[in-house]
Amino acid sequence: IHELQRKCLLGLGAWLDVNGEAIRGTRPWSRAESTTSEGIPVRFTRKENALYALLLDTPREVEVRIRNLRAAAGVEVRLLGTDERLKWRHSGDDLIIRLPAPLSDRPAHALRMSIPT
Repeated sequence: IHELQRKCLLGLGAWLDVNGEAIRGTRPWSRAESTTSEGIPVRFTRKENALYALLLDTPREVEVRIRNLRAAAGVEVRLLGTDERLKWRHSGDDLIIRLPAPLSDRPAHALRMSIPT
């Protein structure tokens, strides 16, 4: 395998180690996509009692606003790869999530929204 291809495959594997939960065994949600207020594309998947929002770029701010997404009271939001519960709120029809810090530059970041069991 050519070195460039090897690096790409290793990078994809490392990303899946952290975010694979949002891909493996998931199903489509009632809506496929949205955007953030920064114009970042968002794709949705679901599994059991969890909804995943995959941000297809790196937000530059510590708050990300996903357009036209509402969450039920009591929902826990987590950035995959961290154990920290993230604070969130609504503004109109948008969901605003406070990230733990500015995110490192990655092709995609996955947020998990679930009702605690």
